[in-house]
Amino acid sequence: MVFCCATLVLAAASDPRDDQGARYPDQVQRSVKDVVLAVARNQLHSLSDGKYKQGSWDEVKNIQGTTGVAWNYPWGVTLYGLMRTTAVLGDTIFSSFVFRHNEIAARFFVYLKWMEKTFSSAHQTELSSLFNRASLVELMKLDRLDYCGAMGSQLLEGLLFPNGKATVEEESLLAFVADYIVNKQSRLPDGTFWRPEAGQTLWIDDLYMSCPFLVRWYRYTGDLRYLNDAASQVIQMARRQQDTDGLWYHGNFIAQGKTSPYKWGRGNGWAMVATVEVLSAMPENHPSRQDVLEILRRHINGAVPLQTPSGLWRQVLDHPELWEETSCSAMFAYSIARAVRRGWISSAYLEIVRKAFEGVSNNVTTDGRVNGTCEGTGIGTDLNFYINRRRPANDPHGIGPVLLAGSEIIETETGIHSGIRTASFTLEQNFPNPFNPETQIEYSLTERGSAALKIFNALGQEVKTLVDDVKEPGTYSVSWDGTDSMGHPVPSGQYVYRVSQESQFTSKKAILVR
Repeated sequence: MVFCCATLVLAAASDPRDDQGARYPDQVQRSVKDVVLAVARNQLHSLSDGKYKQGSWDEVKNIQGTTGVAWNYPWGVTLYGLMRTTAVLGDTIFSSFVFRHNEIAARFFVYLKWMEKTFSSAHQTELSSLFNRASLVELMKLDRLDYCGAMGSQLLEGLLFPNGKATVEEESLLAFVADYIVNKQSRLPDGTFWRPEAGQTLWIDDLYMSCPFLVRWYRYTGDLRYLNDAASQVIQMARRQQDTDGLWYHGNFIAQGKTSPYKWGRGNGWAMVATVEVLSAMPENHPSRQDVLEILRRHINGAVPLQTPSGLWRQVLDHPELWEETSCSAMFAYSIARAVRRGWISSAYLEIVRKAFEGVSNNVTTDGRVNGTCEGTGIGTDLNFYINRRRPANDPHGIGPVLLAGSEIIETETGIHSGIRTASFTLEQNFPNPFNPETQIEYSLTERGSAALKIFNALGQEVKTLVDDVKEPGTYSVSWDGTDSMGHPVPSGQYVYRVSQESQFTSKKAILVR
């Protein structure tokens, strides 16, 4: 089935309600674009730096914090959704909001770290109280993936946009987050992230709290270790948590050697979205790609038969007596649409996606509030735990997934290519990376014209021209053997490879290790 943005119209909602049964305004027929824009516009608000300066404790203890800035994982997914909205619809008001938000947050983070370094010895109690009141409290208390992964991922998403450039403060913040995820977060002996402090448990939610950051950190640094880590997280988690029907159990009690008994909807959503994010970054020849792809296909094929007539999925997926839930339904719609667009599954699945977003849209008010979303949820061992979770009006866990799903559907329909792009070409991360002695660089052209692919060293000096010719539209792969224009081996280090066409160009980093 083929449908386009202009003609995919969503059914009117008959009786959208929150937990208290309050009726929301009757909805009119809307396109996917209408829904995405309503939700996206509802997130915009005033942002401003706080009033703070360096000085003595008496001078800084009453600082005024930022306005409009937040740091929590649902907000991280929402900011990612706003970036995707700009990428697909072209309205930069949303990306501009995200860029400004992140710049303010990073400045405040650097200031709070200065306070911590300067006053922690003499004013630990007062400092802890100040941090607990700050908008970045979770970042300053960083001791779990929830507190950094989703927010760090959306920050990287913005920096990987065309013309994205990190401030000094953003670089500092990213290094802090990366150090925690890569080096400090608790892992099982096989490297899988877990939560020993939370009853020695493993959560499938943590796939989203880690993998999207890791794959973007790989793209940002060019270091293949981070992509490999993300792929390993998916594979090892699936080995423990994915059932024979393709669905995932919410958690695992490691000390007891058993999984939790229920397949929570949003937990499965986190796992499926994370798998899609990892697969989207994997080169075709990555040794783990087929394993990750099969995990995704099993997951999709396990979820599809449980879609309800409304298009939604349930709070616990395989319990038909439970209520339907918005956030997991949007997550599945996003993931399945991406899988169709990338050619991982048949286009016949588009009907599932369309039906899902129709159901989701019925829980979105005309002014962009998202309802029918489960509140934050731990691992339950009793079905009533999941049954009795609240569904607050406009709960933040549902907003980002709706933006992601709608944007992905629009992109699937219109064939817009997302990611690192310019008007006429795309450039992929070289593979392998780091490399020795040779690496492959893939680029795609959408227009006929003169194209060049060149290598530069860390000083910006041209090392070698790999391509300089008129090219037809298509995808090309070029090998670089680590030599300069004279055929001499170049030393170990970081190099930049740049593709250009006409006056436009984009570049990425490659690491040569002799």
